[in-house]
Amino acid sequence: MPDERTDWNALIAAAARRLARDDYPGGSLAELRRLRPAAPDGAAFWRLVAQLAPGLFDEERGQRVLAAVLRGMACAHPFHLPAGGRRSLGTAMAEADVAEARLLRLLRLDEAALPEELRRLARLMAAKGDAGRFDWADAAWLLLTADGPRGEDARRRVARDYYRSRFHATAEREPAA
Repeated sequence: MPDERTDWNALIAAAARRLARDDYPGGSLAELRRLRPAAPDGAAFWRLVAQLAPGLFDEERGQRVLAAVLRGMACAHPFHLPAGGRRSLGTAMAEADVAEARLLRLLRLDEAALPEELRRLARLMAAKGDAGRFDWADAAWLLLTADGPRGEDARRRVARDYYRSRFHATAEREPAA
C-alpha cells in the first residue's frame, strides 16, 4: 500500500522536470540508468530523494518504486516527459503502436518483475520518440499497487486508455458506412 503522505503524482512530475533541465548532469543520468530498484544506491538517487521526497529516506518500498521510475525515466531521456501536459501510459502505448501482447504482459506482472519490464518499456518508448512520451506517474501507480487491492484499478486504467486510443485510431481510419 502506498505511503499516504507522499504525493506520488507531484513527486514524479517534479522528478521528470528535474531530469529534463539542461543543467542536469549527464553522469547522474547515466548513474540512474544503472540503478538497481531492489537496492537503490548512488549519489544521484539519494540527491533526488533529499531534494524531492525526504520522507522516503525511511520508506524502503517507496525508495524501490522511485528507483524503478527514475531508472525508466533516465532510460527514456529525453523522451521521459510528456509534451503539453499529462499523457497516460496506455494512451502513449497505443499511439506508439506498442503491441497488445506487450501491454498484457506489463499488466500481468507482479511487483518483483515490474521494474525490469518498465526498463524495457522505457527503452522501447524512447525509440518511438515523441510518440513514446507519457506520464511516469502511471508506472509509479502500477508499482505501488501491484500486489495490493488497488492494483486492479491501476491496471484497468492503463488498459482502458490503451483500448480507447486504439478504438479511436481504428474508427478514424475506417470509412463511415
